Amino acid sequence: MKRLLLFVLFLHCAGGRTGTAQINERIKIESRSTGQGNALCGSCTIPKNISSRVRLASKDEPGEPIVLTGTIYKNDGVTPDSGVTLFVYQTDAGGYYHRPEENVFLPRILGWLRTGRDGQYEIQTIMPAPEILAPNEPAHIHAQIFGNGMPEHFLHEFWFKGDSRIPEVKRKLSAQLGNFSPIITLTKDKDGVSRGVRNIRVRPAPAWKYEEE
Repeated sequence: MKRLLLFVLFLHCAGGRTGTAQINERIKIESRSTGQGNALCGSCTIPKNISSRVRLASKDEPGEPIVLTGTIYKNDGVTPDSGVTLFVYQTDAGGYYHRPEENVFLPRILGWLRTGRDGQYEIQTIMPAPEILAPNEPAHIHAQIFGNGMPEHFLHEFWFKGDSRIPEVKRKLSAQLGNFSPIITLTKDKDGVSRGVRNIRVRPAPAWKYEEE
């Protein structure tokens, strides 16, 4: 996705964990300049009453259902970070952000969540396919974070273990991050839902930049 940002002109109150995950209403997402292109602005338009659980894809959405959970920590990697907002979006099972004509700035599968005191989150969605416009890149879910005075910036995308498109150097770097690796191992439960865990350590970063890995 970093290449996508560089070549975008070419392509391109804290809630608890109780209750059901909300499905965010269809809204138009604004974009902002990153200095190297444009990016979706998750902090520009936020639905009301977001919680720490979000359903990105409806139950009728074609694709393999997955549930991603984890804890968002402060920079020390120990203290849960409350009141931070995560904006996430992805392709569908066919690799499209938008149909019938692809448009990366109008993603159909997207949502917001905000951590409570425990820093925990849950994302219910489907397994994304590699982008139709970038089929050689790993399948991924985009993630942007902001809140508590922290400017909106990019986290490493959610990647998935076993994806042959992940470069070997990235595999090795991610392995060194231990529990904070962005490469998620999915395990299918008795209901046929694949589940995975990704813990996130929030590191200071300028607006519209990637956190250091």
